[in-house]
Amino acid sequence: MITDWIYNNPTWLWGSIMVVMLCGAACVGLAIFHRVVHVELRRAHNELAGFTVAIISVVYAVLLAFIAIATWESYTAADEIVQSEADYVGSIYRDTQGLPSQMGQDIRSNLELYIRTVIDKEWPIQQKGRMPDQGWEPLRRLHIAIVKMQPQTMGESVIQAELLKTLNDLYRARESRLSAVEGHIPPVIWWIIFLGGAIVTGYTYLFGFHDLRMHMVMTAAVAASLALVVVLIIALDWPFRGEVSIAPDAFTKVQHSWGIISSVKTPESPH
Repeated sequence: MITDWIYNNPTWLWGSIMVVMLCGAACVGLAIFHRVVHVELRRAHNELAGFTVAIISVVYAVLLAFIAIATWESYTAADEIVQSEADYVGSIYRDTQGLPSQMGQDIRSNLELYIRTVIDKEWPIQQKGRMPDQGWEPLRRLHIAIVKMQPQTMGESVIQAELLKTLNDLYRARESRLSAVEGHIPPVIWWIIFLGGAIVTGYTYLFGFHDLRMHMVMTAAVAASLALVVVLIIALDWPFRGEVSIAPDAFTKVQHSWGIISSVKTPESPH
């Protein structure tokens, strides 16, 4: 499948191939059009063609920029969701430091299992554009461990309430991340992008140049400019796929921070 090939290879490779192919197609189309429509006929309408192509180009440029910005915003939103999910995991771990040893250890063990599952099992599946579900089981165990706490003091009761609140936030962040895994540009938008690009590039054929080579260079420059923006949109379309994708660094940093937290001795709550 073409999508798998794109996201399984470096961006510079498939991006360069796409730019070259689109530029080549534009030049081949111009060579054919040059034989069909006489250059003198086109040269007589250069002024009108220049006026209309400016309008069409501006409309398409605004549309393409809007799609590129929307794609970037979706990418950054997914990155923020991952950061929030990792922060909630870290918050639960820190809050357990105020619990008795065994009670806190049960919760931390399930947190460690959850974060390892997300990094080692779920992320590779996300990178293939599929929905992972391995993390639900350790999250369910974590939920049970918090719900079954038997607070002996007011302080432990407060901690349990805070753990449950943070756990609910963690659930929402996880669900948002999973939704972002399959979030990408609908096919109808891609039809508009490529059809609009073909119209803008094809409209440059209507100009009459004294030198066909110069005409090809200018047409190729237009096609390359549009192709580069399309490459950007494709690279950001699936936030968890390809070379330009969100990595599990936020979870890894939280996991590393636990070693520092664990090294700090905290007094146990009295029974």
